[in-house]
Amino acid sequence: MKKNKMLYLVLLTSAILVGCGNSSTSSLASSSSNNSLTSENTSSQSSSSDKGNISTSESSSLPVHTENEVEKYMDNLKETSLADHLYVHYYRFSESCEDFSSWDIWAWPYKPKEGEGYRFDWNGRIPSSNNLTSTGTAILDEFNYATVDIDLTKEYNAGWNSTNKTMGGTPMNFYADEEKTTLDSQIGIQIVKSDSRTSSSGFWKNDGGNLYINLENYALLNDNKTTSYHVFLTQDFVQKPTARPASDGTYTDPFEGDTGNNVTYGDNKYNDVDWKDKPLQATSPSFLNGQGEGNVLPNGAGVGYQIMVASFSDSDGDGFGDIYGIEQKLDYIKNLGVNVIWLTPIQMSDSYHGYDISDYLKVDPKYGSKTSPAALANNGVVTSNTAKADYKSLIEKAHEMGMAVIMDLVINHTSTSNNWFIDSAQLNEDLRGYYQWGNHETQSNQISETKFWYPYGSHVYSYYAKFGSSMPELNYAYSSTRAAVSAVALNWLEFVVDGFRMDALKHIFLDEEVTRSSTDTVVLDISTNPNTNKTQDYSSNLTKNLNFWRDLNATVKTEYPSAFFVGENFDGHAYHVAPYYEGFDSLFDFYSYFNLTSVASSSFRNGNTGAYTGWLASFLGAYDSTSNDGYNAASDAQLSGAKNMKYGGNWNLKSVMDTYNQYRTGGSKSDSNGYDMIVSQFTSNHDIARAINRIAGNEYDSSGLSSQGEVSETNYQMLDSLATLYEITQLMLPGCTWIYYGDELGMTGNLQGKKGTDSYADLAYR
Repeated sequence: MKKNKMLYLVLLTSAILVGCGNSSTSSLASSSSNNSLTSENTSSQSSSSDKGNISTSESSSLPVHTENEVEKYMDNLKETSLADHLYVHYYRFSESCEDFSSWDIWAWPYKPKEGEGYRFDWNGRIPSSNNLTSTGTAILDEFNYATVDIDLTKEYNAGWNSTNKTMGGTPMNFYADEEKTTLDSQIGIQIVKSDSRTSSSGFWKNDGGNLYINLENYALLNDNKTTSYHVFLTQDFVQKPTARPASDGTYTDPFEGDTGNNVTYGDNKYNDVDWKDKPLQATSPSFLNGQGEGNVLPNGAGVGYQIMVASFSDSDGDGFGDIYGIEQKLDYIKNLGVNVIWLTPIQMSDSYHGYDISDYLKVDPKYGSKTSPAALANNGVVTSNTAKADYKSLIEKAHEMGMAVIMDLVINHTSTSNNWFIDSAQLNEDLRGYYQWGNHETQSNQISETKFWYPYGSHVYSYYAKFGSSMPELNYAYSSTRAAVSAVALNWLEFVVDGFRMDALKHIFLDEEVTRSSTDTVVLDISTNPNTNKTQDYSSNLTKNLNFWRDLNATVKTEYPSAFFVGENFDGHAYHVAPYYEGFDSLFDFYSYFNLTSVASSSFRNGNTGAYTGWLASFLGAYDSTSNDGYNAASDAQLSGAKNMKYGGNWNLKSVMDTYNQYRTGGSKSDSNGYDMIVSQFTSNHDIARAINRIAGNEYDSSGLSSQGEVSETNYQMLDSLATLYEITQLMLPGCTWIYYGDELGMTGNLQGKKGTDSYADLAYR
């Protein structure tokens, strides 16, 4: 690497390309659309090589460019670029043509459709017949950028077989419509370490993760009045693309002089948790009984309604649900008896489901509407700002109607395109500790892909990402991370949201993620992945998790005492979930969901709805349980370590809810005034089978994913009756019952031939 090399945002390719050493040059216009150079192209290169081109050796140091020089380059691009071609220009700090031979590009249509991907290589390299490898040397321009030329009008034999490590089998194009008149609005790109694609691991080593570009932001009007697209990327700064060379601003190699010691895992500097317990906070008075300052709920929470925004109501006819569409349906929602609305994530995200946040303070424009007042005031153009205005309008209208709105806040992990992660990955001193980083060469005993640590680019560092390589875990052992997330929550409460649904709360501190203390209790969660037959360990550190949630709850409620915290702990073991009431007003009751749908399923298989009501009486605690039917932490085989569980009870809902209340209050069971906690029953949700499908499944399988059956015209009436009976039961239980949108209609979530554990099976009920 060069010392103190400054890269002025010229991330460009000039119209004249220069080969390595004595290689010939070629113009963009003469490079073939499938990224290989034919003999005709080579001839073209030779004929242009006497035009005073600058060789690689002469341009090893990138010069500072004036605005005039930038304009000249752009003019050259306008002259030589081909219509409807996307040019990806990439700079690596090594300035070596050979270095590019180890990398290629995977690109795919992302929006409005999401298709299979295809491997593209640099101009100058010739792909093999199976498109797995290439030969030849990448051609670099005079500022040492390699270029990939993607013809967006072609159809490609795309797709990847991860088992056989083969390409092809699925047709792919970059058109948004079958008539092939409109290109996709957004393209996905990943710069891949070529050999990692065909290695035994499923993880493709990459530079900067997935990049999603809106074509319109990179459009260039060519001299012949056609349009081409150019995106300029730099090693380690892939998530900061530019549309043109710039004459100001610099990029410096962030790893220049790095010794490989910039780890957070095992470094006490990033493990500065103050483990002193924060005091328990009172349950939100607004949600508990309709009291409290600024209350918008006359009678407390009562009934909630969960909405998957993309699928609920489309106000502008673009085929995608939006926030303004929800506002237009508030009368319908209110007439269901709903008091609280929960929207699945609406913040900026890279996925269809939104559970990988790329910007915590912005609303994703995909949830905006062209017909909302905010967008109309912006000439019908939807932006993140207009979508955020739609969100505020929804909340204000809901408040006027006596309903509250809570935000889905996903803080266990982020997207790799989140600026926190980007800056952390680039060794930013202030944000390095936001994530867990280890050195896979010097810490190889712990840092490996088999333990969910993924290499970052070509460097010695790996990051921890339990839910997948695109969703790195935040490091909450670091006080600055906790402060940053607290600031996010306070920001949205100031914006006027009424509280938060917290995702994946038991995963904040996984057992393998943090050093276990002798006083820590660990909840074991070890199973076998049905798709891979591999053991998967999601054991969590209960003690450290409770400290985190008590801390966040206290920090937020010091300023907003009526803020509502409801948490998702995906676990049907009531006494493993119960301790989290120390940091939450409410928790989703998977215990009731699994038990009630299981007995309804048994009733369906027996053809006897009466069996449901008989068993229900026992479940609710109408009959005394025997003395040996209680929960005992000391004999709990799923606990490890100190087993510090403060409270327990018998296996019926009355005892379970009393235990919930003990954790919420610090020891009190229910009294004549009822409970101080708000248990959250639910009909179903976005992570599990819809109730009607769950009842059609196997009643003895405790998984909400795999225990799912198909609903047909033949069995619908019986299943709908049992689902209705189950949902009425949930609505009559104490606390707040959440209706998953569509359950009130008897909507099904048939998998149509898929298994519940298959990839994207959850689309059926989302």
